[in-house]
Order: sequence, then structure tokens, then C-alpha cells
Amino acid sequence: MEITHRPTADAAAQEWLHAVTMLTATQPGGYARTSAGGIAEIVSGVPLPTLNGVFGIARDPDPAGFAEAAASHRLSGVPWSIQVRGDDVDPAIVRTAASHGLEHRVALPFMLRELTAADVAPVPASRRVTSAGELAYRRALAAGFEAPESLFATIAAPEVLDHPSMSAYLIEVDGEPVATSFGVLSGDMVGVFNVSVPPGRRGRGHGRAATGAVLHDAYAAGARVAYLHSSAAGLPLYRSMGFRTAENWSVFS
Repeated sequence: MEITHRPTADAAAQEWLHAVTMLTATQPGGYARTSAGGIAEIVSGVPLPTLNGVFGIARDPDPAGFAEAAASHRLSGVPWSIQVRGDDVDPAIVRTAASHGLEHRVALPFMLRELTAADVAPVPASRRVTSAGELAYRRALAAGFEAPESLFATIAAPEVLDHPSMSAYLIEVDGEPVATSFGVLSGDMVGVFNVSVPPGRRGRGHGRAATGAVLHDAYAAGARVAYLHSSAAGLPLYRSMGFRTAENWSVFS
């Protein structure tokens, strides 16, 4: 695993939490609380386990704090996960996850990339999406992730698409959406989310363009570091774009 400068990874992890907290604030009934020990309880309401749960942003989170947060009644109505930075997870946290039925464990790469003046280059065929394009964006997400359209209603809501710190993008070919992406800007960092391409359109550079659209606007807005979580399938693309793995996050769902 390629390790970047640790303080930058720490700062990016904090900004990731800030991004998820901002998203949560757009959702009716959303709840976010972070303890002094760096353990966050997030209930975004988005029907995805990675956006609800108990997240340890500190490097050595307190297992008792995890157990307390995981017992919250607020988590009972949403799919959720426990996320810990690093591969070496305290056995007590593993037991807490198992006690809540969260026994599926994956290592999720957390990647960083410095932005440069090269990111100023315009991205052809990219379009920033506002609430006026809510339906098209939601349908494109469903096609790209091969999931029901209803799953994306909350993250394609007008409050999200028109948020001043959030930016949604479509890549279009002959007027047809072929890729999506989403950026959250905070300070001098930008988080890259929701990069998707429909199966029949993959392998043609559309995912690269969608990611580039986020980086282009973020650099112009003052961001100098980008971060993202990558699936195994996405690693070759992101590495080819200059992203490097800072660390893995252990995700229990």
C-alpha cells in the first residue's frame, strides 16, 4: 500500500466527515454527532450503509465509544455500517460490529491526489447539474450503479444539487448521459463521490472525464487536494489519474 504524508491523510479524513455531515444536514431528520474522541454517529437518511453509521475518524478510536454509538436507536431505521481507519482494527470494535450483525468486512482504499494547474484544462462534454436537472441526474446514477432509481432520490434532491459546497456532474455524448460524478468542496480539499458509468459505456474514458470535471471546478475554487474512496474496480483509473492510496478503511456492514 502506498502511504502519503500522514497529516494530509488525517486532514482529508476530517474533511470526508465534514462532507458527509454537510450532506446529512440537507436531509430531513438527518443527525450527526462527533464525540471528543473522534467517533461520529451519522444518520443521513440516504439508503446506503456507507452513509449511515458509526465512523472512527481518529487513528486509535476508543472501542467503548464505538459500542455506545452503535447502540443508538437512531440507526435502527436505516442501513448502516461501522467504519474504522486502517486495517488493524481493535478486536473489541470487531465484536461490536458482529453484535449488530455487521459481519461483512471490506478494506476500502482512501486515496489522495494533489491538484495542479493542469486541472484547469476544461473537460469536454461535462455539464454541471442543478436542481433543474434532478431527474436526469437521478436516472444517470441508477444506470451507472445498476440500482433502482429510488435509491438515489435523496442524494439527487434539490437541496443537494443546489448546495453551494456541492457539485454534481454529467458527462454526455450526443445528448445522452454516459457518466456521473459529485464533488464536495471544503477549505482547500474536495471529495470525489458517485463516479459511475453504465455497463455499456465503460472503458471509453467517461469515468476519467467525470472525475476530471470535479477536479477542474474544485481547483478553480481553491482546492489543492482531492480525496476519495475507491472500489476495487476503480483503482486502476484513479491510480492512472495520479491518486495514491493513503490508507485503507475497514468497513463492517
